[in-house]
Amino acid sequence: LLPCGLHTVGVPPSADEAVATLVNIAQLDRPDDAIEGIPRVIAASVGRDINDVYRGNNNGILTDVELNDKIVQASRAAVRALVNQSTDSSGRVKEVKNFFDEVG
Repeated sequence: LLPCGLHTVGVPPSADEAVATLVNIAQLDRPDDAIEGIPRVIAASVGRDINDVYRGNNNGILTDVELNDKIVQASRAAVRALVNQSTDSSGRVKEVKNFFDEVG
């Protein structure tokens, strides 16, 4: 979160800053740890490979452009839901809550 203002001592990032940064991080696959990025997981959930979606999006194939947009929006929504759990009334990330504490 350093590019988003965490470098300002004592000022936590805003929820929007945290979402923007975390969405970028969450889109990356981590093959060494056998972790797939959120876009790959979402694409697979509808029977598509994210690389094919990206390729079709870049080639202007309307169905892939629309699917890519839906994947981006779903990724942001998922990350925002988690960030909202750690955001205070001023809209800043205050306390990072462990997602697994909530699911039991």
